Amino acid sequence: MSDMPLTSSEPRPSLLCAELLHAWQLRLRIDPAQLDFASTAELVQEPFSWIGQQRAQEAAEFGLAMDPPDYHLFVLGEEGSGRTSLLRQAMQAEALRRPAAQDIAFVHNFAVPERPLAVRLPAGQGRSLRRRTEAMIDKLPEQLDKAVQQAQHRSQIEQLYNQARQAEEAAFGSLHDWAQSAGLRIRREEGQLVVDSQDSGPAASSQGQTDPADDGAAALAPAALPGSPAAADLDGAMPAPNDSAEADPALLLPMDEESLPHPGDDLDVEGADSAATPATAEDLEYQLRLQLAQFRGQVRQAQIARDAALNLFYQSLATPLWQAASAQVLDGLTPSAEHAATLQRWLSQMQAEWLKNMALWVPGSIAQDADALLDQTDSIEGEGESQDARDDARAMLEAKRKTLRALSQLNLIVDHHGEAHAPVVLEDQPSLRNLFGTIDPPEDDERRSDFSCIRAGSVLRADGGFLMLHLRDLLGDEASWQALRRVLRTRQLRIEDVHASQGPSSSGAMLPELLPLNFKLVLVGSEEAYYQLQESDPDMARRFRVKVDFAEQFKASTATYRATAALMAQRCKLYQMPHCDASAVARLLEQSHREADDQQRQSGRLNQLEALLLESTQRARQSSLQSGQERLVQAADVEAALAAQRLRHNAMEQDLHAAISEGEHVIAFAGSQVGQINGLSQIDTGDHRFGLPARITARTHAGQEGVMNIEREVAMSGPIHDKGVLILQGYLTALFGHLAPLALNASVVFEQEYSGVEGDSASCAELYALLSSLSGMPLRQSIAVTGALNQHGEVLPVGGLNEKIEGWFDLCAEQGLDGSHGVLIPARNQRHLMLAERVVQAVEAGQFHVYTAEHVGQGLALLTGHCDLPASAAHPAEEAQRLPLAVLQAAEATLLQYRLACQRADMARPRAQRASQRQLRKPAKRPPLD
Repeated sequence: MSDMPLTSSEPRPSLLCAELLHAWQLRLRIDPAQLDFASTAELVQEPFSWIGQQRAQEAAEFGLAMDPPDYHLFVLGEEGSGRTSLLRQAMQAEALRRPAAQDIAFVHNFAVPERPLAVRLPAGQGRSLRRRTEAMIDKLPEQLDKAVQQAQHRSQIEQLYNQARQAEEAAFGSLHDWAQSAGLRIRREEGQLVVDSQDSGPAASSQGQTDPADDGAAALAPAALPGSPAAADLDGAMPAPNDSAEADPALLLPMDEESLPHPGDDLDVEGADSAATPATAEDLEYQLRLQLAQFRGQVRQAQIARDAALNLFYQSLATPLWQAASAQVLDGLTPSAEHAATLQRWLSQMQAEWLKNMALWVPGSIAQDADALLDQTDSIEGEGESQDARDDARAMLEAKRKTLRALSQLNLIVDHHGEAHAPVVLEDQPSLRNLFGTIDPPEDDERRSDFSCIRAGSVLRADGGFLMLHLRDLLGDEASWQALRRVLRTRQLRIEDVHASQGPSSSGAMLPELLPLNFKLVLVGSEEAYYQLQESDPDMARRFRVKVDFAEQFKASTATYRATAALMAQRCKLYQMPHCDASAVARLLEQSHREADDQQRQSGRLNQLEALLLESTQRARQSSLQSGQERLVQAADVEAALAAQRLRHNAMEQDLHAAISEGEHVIAFAGSQVGQINGLSQIDTGDHRFGLPARITARTHAGQEGVMNIEREVAMSGPIHDKGVLILQGYLTALFGHLAPLALNASVVFEQEYSGVEGDSASCAELYALLSSLSGMPLRQSIAVTGALNQHGEVLPVGGLNEKIEGWFDLCAEQGLDGSHGVLIPARNQRHLMLAERVVQAVEAGQFHVYTAEHVGQGLALLTGHCDLPASAAHPAEEAQRLPLAVLQAAEATLLQYRLACQRADMARPRAQRASQRQLRKPAKRPPLD
């Protein structure tokens, strides 16, 4: 290719300069008259719809209706897009089409207490079963008492007691006969056996204690007084009703042998042969002890036989009562066959346990059992100590009764009573306990956890329906996340003690039955989290076959405007705030376009619009209070709320603008400069976005290194910015390829920028600065530039356009608008303009200008003032056909000078050094392959 400079011998077409936009093109204006309502009060009854989210709506409805497993939903989108509210609404709508879920209860497993039994019942029947079970336990003792009071049953009971008395009388007769043969006399006196000689009165007790007040008679230790003949032990000996000590003179011996005489006791029997030798007295004492022990055994056997017979008799009375009560408990309940069998087994186990412990539920038996256990101690201990022991025994037996009663209850952990449709559960605190339930420690620290300590979590409450979780709440709890993975994989849940990992647990090895699960999970997260899950945990990701993607923006239409207005109406009603007139709604809709940075699309972040609505209604309310007249929210209230929002958040913006206005940060607002231009940047603090100009300068000189990005050299630029600079370098190489290799060293820098640079929106400005430096053509400083660049010189759209323009405008306004100020933006960004009214008014007045360019040549012509095009044959590079001729000629002339300078410098070096340099430039030879 020729390296000769361009000639201007041929005619040149005029350059299409940058387009100047009119004021009406700078923002979308919505006519309130076209909204077809006067105020939002007319729209209160309209439902909250999927505003512009048809794709997400179809996906959600499909996923919620799918019954097969692993069709859970992952909802992704920006926070504030209404994703949670809309999915909850969709879940509730689908739940109405499904039947109510089953109640879930746990009952005690009397056979294996560590394995509680799970029972499922149709909705509402769990509460009925619990109530019936409690009533059965309350009524059965009363029914048994009534049965006992019947004449024929009392007669049988009395007969059993009479048989026991007869056996006791026979045993006492044998003891009495032996005593007479031994020269002794035994009689019963005030509940005690008294032994004396046949020739004297009472002398000694059976405890071997001599009463000096008597004339030597020995009193035998008391056998436990019959008191009530109903004395019974814990094993089930039953009392005879309405008996007393007076009605039953039979002797009852103590349970132990401590009250009987033992060898070595000082047992004196008054009236015995005084001539008897010590050996004879010892033999008599020994024989007496044997006879008393034999008597005690005979009486005890009689009591055991009586109690066993009574126990069988009471069981024969209670069994039909239990069977009838059990049938009544289950009457009308409609569990599945599996759970009906579980209930039958549970009631059978409960019946066997209660019949085995008849003494714990026959009326009055606890007090009588305690008396029977402790009557024997009355003569050994003091009266007070004996009463305390008796009270302790009664308390012990009462505790056993309460325990048995508690074990016979129903622990209803999921109750859907009164519900007619499937459950919808939203869990905002998805801890291990809240999600999957737990086994709580008992209130009494001395006992272990049992079935009554089982608690359900959200997963069980949502079984048969829908559960919504937010992914961000789960990611901080690894245990909950792993448990959720396991539940979704197995579709089963075993409730465990969540405290077990923190130390010894009172639940021991208790393992409730596994519960099958059938619920639909709706997991809400961000787009980044969704794709991260796909990559890091594909097994979990495949459980979510339905992707519900909420768009960040959506195309505006009459339908979306009305739906958005209906949302405003519902919020005004919900918060009891004044409604909006049509002008306020129109202004709010315009702000929705501003949030989307698009005249054709609305923002999907409805929470920001809702916040602005509430702040506007508050201003209208305050105005109404001051004037004493209620009024609707108007457009002026929305404008005031926007201004207040900006004032609350723009402290940094004001500080940076002040630094520029005061000259601390150097920006030129007028005149022309070579190699210098004002670029536009956007700063996002999270709660506020604003624009700020940046001075971009370029310097060029002869060399071989090409374009150097100073920010990149000091690691203060991001990858996107670096990419933009490399694209710029590629465009320059193509533009001046006929002069290749280029002998150029160039540096580009953002002046006074110390916090880093990212993005490619300054690529056009950097190119203009470089071409200005090469050509020596000055650039207008009153026009700021933004726009990205491709390798063909086309200007590409950028983000943050409105904030960038408004930031530059505000600074120019502080300097004083003189009609020369403006901005140059990509033509493809025109639809994204939603500028503030102050900018639009200045443009309308001719004080400020907004230009658009499709190609860098249009911008270069505007900034340099040269609008002539080269002839197509005058320049070999296609990229040069849309650039100003004067700029190209000057730039090429400079590049030729750089080449000559490099050639002269190269020739001035010694020949050996030049050869070495050429050798270094040769490509390295590839080593031979092995």
